[in-house]
Amino acid sequence: MHDVNGLWKYHRTHHLTKPPNPLLTIYTDSEQEFFDIAGIPIMAYLPTKLLGFPMGFYEWHVCQLYVMFAELAGHYGLRLHASPPNPLTWLMRTFNAELVIEDHDPHHRKGWRKSHNYGKQTRLGSGVRSMQS
Repeated sequence: MHDVNGLWKYHRTHHLTKPPNPLLTIYTDSEQEFFDIAGIPIMAYLPTKLLGFPMGFYEWHVCQLYVMFAELAGHYGLRLHASPPNPLTWLMRTFNAELVIEDHDPHHRKGWRKSHNYGKQTRLGSGVRSMQS
């Protein structure tokens, strides 16, 4: 959403909150809200079905609740070096690429172009993006 101009115009409203806080996490345009609630989860669900993962609606719903928890934690504006539960955190830690709650804070405070921090999935993506610029 940050690199595609057509999507940035919807996501930009969300970035008007500096520093991030939980009450304004959902501060978005209607179009982004639609994609956050229906579009992106469905786009994540369809490949799991096409690839044959044995995941029904309820298992998928639990995964979506987990994602919402991690999203909210990343927007609390807390200086917290803690990771959400993940079975691969130990592996990502070896590469200093684990998901840490406070990583998304500079993304909002400094702006994503200056911080090169997407900080939502792992630090690995942010590191690769900072090397590209």
